Amino acid sequence: SGQTHNVPRPSIMASSAATALYKYTYTLGRSLYVPLTSRCNSVPLPQTRGPGFLLPREVVEALVRVRQAEQNLPLDFDLTPYRSGLDDDRFSLPPYDMPVVNGLYPPASLASFTEYNQKKRGEREQDANALYEDDSLQPPISTLLDEITSRIQPDTGNFTNEFDHVVIAGEGEPTLRMEALLAVARKVKSLTGKVEKNPHNKTSHSISVRVITNGLCYGINNFGYQTKGALFPRSRHVVLRDMIEAGINRVSVALNTANRHEYDVLMSPCCYSSRNDSVMDQIKPSNGGSAENNFGSLTEHGLMPGTAHDLVVEFILEAAKVGIEVEVTGIDRPDVDTIEMDRFVRMLMSVSKAKKTPKTRW
Repeated sequence: SGQTHNVPRPSIMASSAATALYKYTYTLGRSLYVPLTSRCNSVPLPQTRGPGFLLPREVVEALVRVRQAEQNLPLDFDLTPYRSGLDDDRFSLPPYDMPVVNGLYPPASLASFTEYNQKKRGEREQDANALYEDDSLQPPISTLLDEITSRIQPDTGNFTNEFDHVVIAGEGEPTLRMEALLAVARKVKSLTGKVEKNPHNKTSHSISVRVITNGLCYGINNFGYQTKGALFPRSRHVVLRDMIEAGINRVSVALNTANRHEYDVLMSPCCYSSRNDSVMDQIKPSNGGSAENNFGSLTEHGLMPGTAHDLVVEFILEAAKVGIEVEVTGIDRPDVDTIEMDRFVRMLMSVSKAKKTPKTRW
C-alpha cells in the first residue's frame, strides 16, 4: 500500500571495520552484490520470501544503509531487534515502510522530456569515455563505483580473483536506476578488460555481470537516461541492447507464478502502461500534487489486471532472444502452483528462440 507505518528507527552504533570500508556493497560466496536502491515497483523480492526470511549480517547492513541513504538518515544502526533467535549471524530486514513507485525520475510532457534527453545526450558526447552521468540519487553512483573498484582491484592496483560474478541486486528494483545499473556494468567491464589485455597476468579471469530483477522493466515510466535518440518508455525495448553493450550477460527474473492474476496479488505491481505513452503528462501522483515534485508517490496509470505479468513475460522472451542468459525464479510456497510454473517456463523456452534456454530456480 501507499501508507507509511511508524517503525522505530534503528539506533546509531559503531560499524565494524569491514562495513566501515564498504557501505553499500556486500559479498556472498564468490559474488559481489551491488544494490542500487531500496525503492521498488512491486513488493520487494526479499519481502516475497515471507517474514521468516533471514540474511547474513553484512547483507542486511548494506541493504538498510541504502534505505537510510535514500531517506537522508544516519547510515549506522543497531540490528539487535532483527537478530534471529536461532542464529546470531543472521537477521531479518526491518519492516519495509515505503510505497511502491513506477519510476524514480519525474515524468513530464513529451516536449520537456525530449529537451531533457537532448541535454543529457550533449553532456555524454562531451565526454565519450564517461561511464555514467550523475542522476543525483542516493547512494551516489560514484560511491558505488569506488567500492566496486576497491573490491575488484585493491589499492595495490592488482586485479583480484576473489569474484566470479558481480550481481546488481538488492532490496529494491535495480532497473529503476538504469543509469546506475549501466554504470556498474561498464565499470566491471573496464576493470576486467584491462586485466584480460595484460599478458603478464596469468591468473586473470573474466567476471560476469548479472542483474536480479522483478522483470517489470518495461513498466517503468522514465529510465532517466538518453539512449541513442530513443524516447522511453515508447522505445523501451532498446534497453536490452544497452544492457548487453554495457557488459550484462545474465538476468535472473522473478516471475514467481504462471497465473497472471495471482501475480497481481503476490507482487502488487505499480507499472506504467505503454499504450498511454503519448500522454505521459497526464500521469498524476496519488496525493493530487505535481508529478514533477511528487514522483515518489506515483500510482499506476491505465494498467489492466494481468498486464504486469505480461510485461515480465515479454521481458523474459526478448532478453533470451537477444542472447542474454535468462534464469526465471519462483516462490516455493503452498499458495503457488510450482508444477504449473515449471510447465509455463518450459512453454516460454519453446517460443523464445533463445540462444540460451531460460531455466527455473526456486
